[in-house]
Amino acid sequence: MQQNYEVAWQLLPNLGLDILGVGIMQVVEPLLGAKLIGGLVVFAPFAGVLYLAHALHGRITVLNVLMAGFVAYSHILIWGFSNFLLGLGVLLAATGYWIASQDRPARQLLVTVGLGLVLFLIHGLAFALWGLLLGLIELSLAFQSGKTSVANIARRMGRLLLIAVVPVLLFLQTNTAGGGAMTSISNLFAHAESGTLAARLNTEVSLRLDSILRVAESTWRLADYGIGFLLWGGLIAGFMAGIWQIDRRLRLAVMVCVVLVFIFPPNLFGVGHLRERIPLLLLALLAASLSFKPGINPKYQTAALAAVAILLLVRNLVLSVSWYQDGQVYSSYLEALSRHETGFLGAAFFTEGTENPGVVATSCMPLPFLMTFDGTAVPTFANATQQPIRIIGALSGVQTAAQQIVVEGDHTVPSALAKLAEVQTDTVIVCSVDSFRMPVPGFNILAADAPWTLYQRIGSQ
Repeated sequence: MQQNYEVAWQLLPNLGLDILGVGIMQVVEPLLGAKLIGGLVVFAPFAGVLYLAHALHGRITVLNVLMAGFVAYSHILIWGFSNFLLGLGVLLAATGYWIASQDRPARQLLVTVGLGLVLFLIHGLAFALWGLLLGLIELSLAFQSGKTSVANIARRMGRLLLIAVVPVLLFLQTNTAGGGAMTSISNLFAHAESGTLAARLNTEVSLRLDSILRVAESTWRLADYGIGFLLWGGLIAGFMAGIWQIDRRLRLAVMVCVVLVFIFPPNLFGVGHLRERIPLLLLALLAASLSFKPGINPKYQTAALAAVAILLLVRNLVLSVSWYQDGQVYSSYLEALSRHETGFLGAAFFTEGTENPGVVATSCMPLPFLMTFDGTAVPTFANATQQPIRIIGALSGVQTAAQQIVVEGDHTVPSALAKLAEVQTDTVIVCSVDSFRMPVPGFNILAADAPWTLYQRIGSQ
């Protein structure tokens, strides 16, 4: 560990679970600590939805609980964006407090200034989205009260600016500030200049539809699409039928969030996968703000609740089966690692675009990290704009080569392994259906169990 990683604490808008994790690991053993952290990541958005729902409705309804269940396990969770999920929970709860304390403006401002600083340190994007959300809530309140003068709106926005002063000043001191908004704009112009803008936009549309439909990701892509279609389609159908409504204070925020789902850049200030994060925020806002319209026939309410509950149950059953199947993959892989020495340096190569809909890259993502149980160093999340950890030594060369392979995007298994061999990578885990057990010059196959193949460079031992 000490030869390849070093702690690099610095001011970052992405430290929530790093700080909590270090504290937790001081008082409990590592496996229990990991479970506590994992439980917190799942629980935070769920609890945040329920707190915001209580602030809006004065109570927590069965509909809110069921909808919060869809938020608890998400596309973002399986990708491991834990600080954002913790930030989402705090964002929702802080919004609930802002709404609940409207009649105590001085206390409201004082507490939210502190919440804003905490949220900024947990995750900068969550803080920015929270600021946007509060601004839209204040605009809604101004219009609903009839006090739409410039002076009144300016006063409301000015109070919000007070919350942002310290976090913005801190943000400007971070490395994250160097990856600003112009990155996405420059990428767009680069595509236009290369004559691929139309193709890129077509890809972007398909990716956004994918992220909207797959609110939770399992091994079965078609099942994910089907559940997502039923969930979003059911919400839209409920609005059209006049079954439920959105709390008036969040209507503008929900409408703006719908627009952001389609126009928000894929990455911003060093934060990627934004196209997957915004739909989750939209779902969380809907989960908290939905209620049945007054006067709706109780039979319709019961039917709607039953439909949501059945869909949630089906979704969780699909996830349980898919995780069981993935668990079999991980077990066979760990058993193989116990029989082989994987060497000093390891890496991974995942082929995308497989024609097999039963295998997705996320099923393979944990595999390289499991090599650490065998004493092998692998590239991990270590970016100066995002994590307080730095990769050093020989592993830094492996990390650079692995990143180049991803960026270039046109590598085959042989070409990727050849590039990793140049930096003396000992063992490479390849996850692919189409290239399973493919012989590669210069490498031996240590073990294989579809869809993974464990390659070792000849002469590395």
